[in-house]
This record gives sequence, C-alpha cells and structure tokens, in this order.
Amino acid sequence: MNIKKIKEKIMLYDQKKWWGDDYDVRFYLISKLKRLTNKSILDIGGGIGIISSELNSTNFRINLDISLEDLKISKKVDSHIHQICASMTNLPFLKESFDCVVCSNLLEVGKAIDLENNAVIKEGKINQYPTIERIFLEISRMLKNNGIMYLSTPNNEYYQSNKLDYDELKNSLNSHFPKFSLYFFNTFPRLSRKYRKLNLANVIPKMISKLKSDDGLLKILLKNDDGKSRESVSFYVEAFKKENKINKE
Repeated sequence: MNIKKIKEKIMLYDQKKWWGDDYDVRFYLISKLKRLTNKSILDIGGGIGIISSELNSTNFRINLDISLEDLKISKKVDSHIHQICASMTNLPFLKESFDCVVCSNLLEVGKAIDLENNAVIKEGKINQYPTIERIFLEISRMLKNNGIMYLSTPNNEYYQSNKLDYDELKNSLNSHFPKFSLYFFNTFPRLSRKYRKLNLANVIPKMISKLKSDDGLLKILLKNDDGKSRESVSFYVEAFKKENKINKE
C-alpha cells in the first residue's frame, strides 16, 4: 500500500478529484480490496477509476458512473477496466452478477439528493432516505450469494453537514443486509473548526505516519463499533449477502 503514489495518480489525471485528506478512509478501503483476486467487482460511482485501477488485474473490474467525462479519464487511468455509464439507483446488470460491490463515498450523495427534493421519510428519531434505500436494494440484487459489499462514507458527527450519522447508516444496513461489520475510521477529534492545528484527526495521523508504514497507520485508524462512541471522520463497512439455502439445495 502506497498512499503517496495513489495521491500522485489522482493529481496527475484530475486534481479536482483529489480526496482532500492524506488519511482518507478510501486508502483503507483500497488496502482491503488489493487482497482480492479472480473476483467480479463492480465499483458504483467510481468516478475516474482510481480505486478500480488499484485492484489486482486478475479481477473482472467494472467502473460505473453517471459522468461520461469521468469514465473517459478512467479509461486513461487503466484501459483494462470496463466502463459503464449508468445511474447508481438503476444498475444495468442481471441479479447476482458480482462477487463484490464497492460503494465508496457515495451514500452522502444520495442523502443530499433526497434533502434537496424534500424526499426524506421521517420515522421516529431516525430519518430514511429513499435514494439510499434504492442504492442498497440494487447492491443486494447485484451480489452473488455470500457476496460482499465494501462501503465507505463520511460521518456527519465530524462534518456536521449533510453526511450520514451513525443511526441513519446502521438503520439502512439493517434493512438490507443480514450480516455486516461497521467500523469507525479516524476517531481523533476536531477540537476547533477554525484552527487546523487543533484538528487532531489531521495532526495525530501525521505524527503516526512518521513511525509506521502506510498499512500500519491505516490499521491504527480503524476502530471497532463498541456501541458507545459515535465520533470518527468516516465509516467503513463490510456487508454480506446471505446464502440462499433454497437455491443451494
């Protein structure tokens, strides 16, 4: 895992697509995906194809995005990636087509769409977002039995904007996946929004990076969901599609 090289790749092909954080959760996501071989992998909303380009070439990789311009750049990043222009809520594939589906920093886009269109469904204290529900329905439909969804998304506890909070994310996951593991990524607090030096989510990882390898740093930044703390910069999730016993028989 080489964070610097991935950042350089993004800056080379489109500086506007830089994630803005040397310790972004997508670096951890890539470190996990790099282990996959001989799998069919769909990256929804994959943009210019940075994540797909980091995957082992033995995998059958599809980068799906609504932007033709991004897909053109993705073709330059890695010509062996298959490019598909389509909506994240209406995937043009037969059911159970993929071993893995990647959903990287996409759910917050769905929430923003529903907020803009006043489409939020209020159920008690937890809001539901129809676009996010459709995304999860499509991902579940795409996954083969025992397939895995790899997901990352910002934590609104840190951003205080229109990102998903812990309860919203967990409620949606519970509705669509019988088994999942939810983690907090970078739990160091931001003590001040005005003074960057008081943002420990930047300062402490930078200090750790001088002592640890990239992989070592990323592992330190990942924390299990203990059911108590809600604070982190981002969430990381691995969700599993349960095997259909009737089909197996």
